[in-house]
Formats: sequence, structure tokens, C-alpha cells
Amino acid sequence: MNLIFKKQKLLLVDDDAIFVEIAKRTIEKTGAVESLKVFQDGEGAISFLKEHQSEPDIIPDFIFLDINMPFMDGWQFLDEYANFVNSLSKKPEIYMVSSSVDDSDLKRAKEIPLVKDYIIKPVSLDSFKKILTNQP
Repeated sequence: MNLIFKKQKLLLVDDDAIFVEIAKRTIEKTGAVESLKVFQDGEGAISFLKEHQSEPDIIPDFIFLDINMPFMDGWQFLDEYANFVNSLSKKPEIYMVSSSVDDSDLKRAKEIPLVKDYIIKPVSLDSFKKILTNQP
């Protein structure tokens, strides 16, 4: 059975060029993506979201956020994001994506209501499909 689903807009915030390239190819294979923007640090992503906060057609449906990045890491991104999330015309689902298997990172992410889930890299095609098409 072929399910119909809405094409999604994604924001990938990660400084690991190899992961970004693999993720882009994997995400493309889902067939569920309308657009994908990539930022190498949280600062650029925050600026983008603030600049387009009143434009629901530009705000992403999903944000895949790395923890360890230069300038502004994933935790700092979430702190800053929390200050203006209520002014966004659309609320993206945020997934922390990290190679860290540290229990303290997982616990911290689970305690932040803005974070939908914590995913360990590499992210599989099935994982992206389930998230983007809202399939069980």
C-alpha cells in the first residue's frame, strides 16, 4: 500500500561534513522531503529561524540538531531557541542527533520538552522514514 504524505521541510544543524553528506543522501531516499537547509553551527540556524519566524512556508517541519558544534552547540541552540519559539509561526519537531552515547546527554535531552527524541548517529533510512512520514 502506498501511503500519501506531506513533503517535509528540514533543517540539519551539524558541523560533521561526512555525516551531513550521508544524511542528505539518506533523507533524499525517503522521498518525503521538499527542502533541506544545512547549517554548520547553531548560530546560523538560530539566525535563519528568527529571520523567517513569521513565514510558516519557510520554517522547517523538523530540525535535526547535533550536540557538539563550534560557536553555538546543540544545548546553546536549545537555550536560545526557547527564548523565541513561541513567536514562530510554526513549531518544528526537534530531534537531537549525536554520536554521543553518554547517558547524561540522553537524559538531558529527554528532560527538554522542546526535544522530541534523541537519535544516535548514524541515522538509518528507516529512522528518517518513520520520522518524516509519521509512520510507526
